[in-house]
Amino acid sequence: MSLLAALALGACLEAAPVTPAIALIIDDLGHRPAADSAALALPGAVTYAILPYSPGAAGLARAVRATGREVLLHLPMEAEANNHLLGPGALRADMPHREFVDTLHRALREVPYLSGVNNHMGSRLTRDRRRMDWLMAELSAVGHLVYIDSRTTAASAAADAAGAARLPYAARDVFLDNRQDQRYIDRQFDLLLARAAQRGDAIGIAHPHPATLAVLARRLRALAGLRVLGVRELIGERACRASRDGAPVVAARAGVKRNW
Repeated sequence: MSLLAALALGACLEAAPVTPAIALIIDDLGHRPAADSAALALPGAVTYAILPYSPGAAGLARAVRATGREVLLHLPMEAEANNHLLGPGALRADMPHREFVDTLHRALREVPYLSGVNNHMGSRLTRDRRRMDWLMAELSAVGHLVYIDSRTTAASAAADAAGAARLPYAARDVFLDNRQDQRYIDRQFDLLLARAAQRGDAIGIAHPHPATLAVLARRLRALAGLRVLGVRELIGERACRASRDGAPVVAARAGVKRNW
């Protein structure tokens, strides 16, 4: 049985949920202990995306695991610009297959307890269908991972590549904190909730900035009539709805953050 089928079966064994849900991913973790701790203190089933080779990677993953929440590898991928921000362990478009695969598996070993992978930057690499096929084939072979497309380019080939590899996939709907302004972040959070209400679920990505964490701590504690799920659980419920309705699981198109 494929992981996608297993996720759908697990979700469908439960009573069909009637309440919309969000998944909330906090990116760029592992380098700043104070910010990591503040992010970990958020209430609810937040998902934590940890950079490989960051000093706090393993310890933070263990701490997240101890709370019963989900860990993603925040995998650096080549961008159209600002590649000096990638950090170590990045996948690049000029890598031959063996180097690409070896780099990926070293990064996967850096962060324990993984539920899946999402891309850090990647506006160049994620539109490269050949290398996205390499990536999704390797992740599918691991057997228990999902892929979340951060959608840093509208030309991303990740959805098609994940579908070909039968890898559970979803795409980010809303970036919450492109601007470090609490009123802006509140509006983006409202947009995330509206999309969840309209479609049944939505995925938001944020970062461990002080303004972001202040808004999220307040908003997550005040949520009513809406659930917060880990990304794997959300994908499972989405697959359940699709199997129940006889429709394929299709990720909604979303805007892009920056040319990263």
